[in-house]
Amino acid sequence: MKLRITNYELRIRKLTSRLRFHQRRHSSFVIRHSSKGFTLLEVLVALTVLAIGAALTLSLISSCLSNIRKVQLRTRIIEHAESVMELALLDDSIQRPTSFTGDFEDGTRWVVHVQDYEPPSTQVQTSAMQQQAKLQVKLLYYTAEMIGPDSRTTDYRLHTLKVVKVPANEQSMGLGR
Repeated sequence: MKLRITNYELRIRKLTSRLRFHQRRHSSFVIRHSSKGFTLLEVLVALTVLAIGAALTLSLISSCLSNIRKVQLRTRIIEHAESVMELALLDDSIQRPTSFTGDFEDGTRWVVHVQDYEPPSTQVQTSAMQQQAKLQVKLLYYTAEMIGPDSRTTDYRLHTLKVVKVPANEQSMGLGR
C-alpha cells in the first residue's frame, strides 16, 4: 500500500522546510530561551532583595551598637557612683552634715550629700534615739548623685547609712542623738 500525498500535504511540507531553512540562516537574530543564564529582570530583583536585606542588617547592627554604648555609659556611671560612695564612707573626718562635689575625667559629675538621719516617727524612734544616746553614736544619711557627661539631671543616685561616733563637743552640748 502506497501512501498518497495530497497537494495540501505537499504544500505544508514545503513551507515547513523553507521555515527551517530561514531559521538556520538567521539564527543570530532569533531570541533563544535557554537555561544557561539569568535575565536582566531576574538579576535586578535579586540585587534589590539583597540590598534591602543588607540595609535591614546594617540598621539592626547600628541600633545594637547604640544600645551597647548606652549600657556602657550607664555601667560607667554606676561604677563611678560606687567609688565615690566608698571614698565618702571611708572618710572618717565627716562627722556632721555636709556636701561636696567633683567630676571625673570623662565629664561625669558627682555630688555627695551627708545629713543626719531622722528615723520615721514611731514608738521605735524613741527607743532607737535612747540607744544612740547611750552608745554615743549617730546615723548619717549619705546620698551620692551622678550626672552624666551629656546630662543636666541626676542619672544615678545611691543612698546608705553610716554609724559615726558623736564628737566630744556635741556630747557635752547635748547635741548627740
